[in-house]
Amino acid sequence: MRTLWPAAAVAALLLLPAAAGAHPERQVFFPDGSTGAVPEYRTTGPSKVVCKPDSAQRIRDEFDGGLEAKRLRQLARCSYHDIQAAVNAASSGDRILIMPGVYHEEPSLAQVDGSFDYDANQYDRAKDASPCRDMYQDIYDPVASGLAGNVRSDPVWVPTYEHHRSCPNHQNLIAIAGDDPADPDRVCDDKCNLQIEGMGRTRADVVISGSRRALNVIRADRADGIYLSHFTVELSDFNNIYVLETNGFRIEDVESRYSREYGVLSFTSDHGLYDNIESYGAGDSGVYPGSGPEGHCARYGIELRHIDSHDNTLGYSGTAGNGIWVHDSKFHHNATGLTTDSFAFGHPGMPQDCAKFERNEIYSNNNNVFDDQRDAYCRTANRPVQERDPTVVCPTFQAPVGTGIGIFGGNGNIVRDNWIYDNWRDGAKLLWVPANFRGESDPSKEVDTSFDNLYRDNHMGVRPDGTRDPNGNDFWWDEEGRGNCWMGNAGPGGAAPSSNVLLGLPGCPGAQVLLPGNPAKTASQATCSQWDPQDDLLDDPPGCDWFTTPKEPS
Repeated sequence: MRTLWPAAAVAALLLLPAAAGAHPERQVFFPDGSTGAVPEYRTTGPSKVVCKPDSAQRIRDEFDGGLEAKRLRQLARCSYHDIQAAVNAASSGDRILIMPGVYHEEPSLAQVDGSFDYDANQYDRAKDASPCRDMYQDIYDPVASGLAGNVRSDPVWVPTYEHHRSCPNHQNLIAIAGDDPADPDRVCDDKCNLQIEGMGRTRADVVISGSRRALNVIRADRADGIYLSHFTVELSDFNNIYVLETNGFRIEDVESRYSREYGVLSFTSDHGLYDNIESYGAGDSGVYPGSGPEGHCARYGIELRHIDSHDNTLGYSGTAGNGIWVHDSKFHHNATGLTTDSFAFGHPGMPQDCAKFERNEIYSNNNNVFDDQRDAYCRTANRPVQERDPTVVCPTFQAPVGTGIGIFGGNGNIVRDNWIYDNWRDGAKLLWVPANFRGESDPSKEVDTSFDNLYRDNHMGVRPDGTRDPNGNDFWWDEEGRGNCWMGNAGPGGAAPSSNVLLGLPGCPGAQVLLPGNPAKTASQATCSQWDPQDDLLDDPPGCDWFTTPKEPS
């Protein structure tokens, strides 16, 4: 016997726009996980140099001695004033060296088309004036999408890969599209293994700005081996960095700021590394490894380390974030620190499974971007997207304010040896999500999440220096699923952590009997998922308390 979420809440969710809380994307495919590797940094090989008129003065201001002389020698080889121009001229294996300066990519910006409808969170082909106006696919078409049984009468159009290859700057400030569409294997054919790096003293010395007009500042699409390093990227109208269908990528020593949706995002990609990234000011999440590689716990195909993600709606999110290893990072001062989930429609790899979160600091995630003042500012009817201050975070996805880490419909995840403190609602939250929330119509799959999640040796309500800094509640669980277990977790001074489970959290190994869940707990969460950023951020869903700031624990 099992308890389903309230039928009225499920029905309401199925009426929401397909792309609400997600990014609309074409039908995509995972790379071959048996091949590929994270690219290594190269200091030799063919290179192209990009510069601005003030690059020489910036080099003299920032460097001295031998390194100044080396940069000036490199500058003497400068043949491009825009990064996209260097990408267009590049061959596979080239390095693109970006001299200090601010890069608005004016030639690309002039080609950006306003075919994305912000109110509907989808593309409007009627607004597309580019030569690629016919290169769209309906994500609800059962043939084009491969999602038979999830068909709507009104189409939702998204650009095809051919669109981005033929019109690279229609949506993207800088586009690296490496697959020749004439070759049906969807594997990179040209502009593979590019290394694009800033040559400033710090990553702040090279700034790539989308001016809040380009949907993506940098898009690497089927661009196997892409290496992005040592610069600041800002002001996208959706993603600052977007890596899609790419086998082998590395994003290192990058600062991402003030993206309308995502800071650094990968999707249906494999053999990837996010390293030493600071990301802040994103309306959704600072980092987002979504639709991760399907290793089913046999391997972790994408690694995140030394991440500092703060002052976003979510520090980290990963719908269908499978095979992800997140470690030695900080997620703080967001509304919610981290989530991985099986919520949104159209994400391959559902249901989510097999992420590992260890040795992270997850703290002070109490930043309420949903309060009445923020609602009034961000309401589209009052202030269209393009007229907002880009440094003000307007949320584009629902999140329980005051939560450290949430697994919302996931299996086989490991949360181990983290420091989780000063989150005023819950330190860690485990919640079952029905399969029909993501558009799955097969009734045999309705209960296919909240299995075998492990919470072990976490330090709850205490800082790394031993100072007590409590969460509102350490562990929240709706009591649904099987195999979930808690072991070795401790509060200040080794005290038992708190939880909302009256009879206590089950130890490890967890029982393989399917538990029905607590109806009161599931009911309390169901309506929260009805929050819709396209609904002018009006009233919070009835019965949902996610969007109020919890009281600070005494």
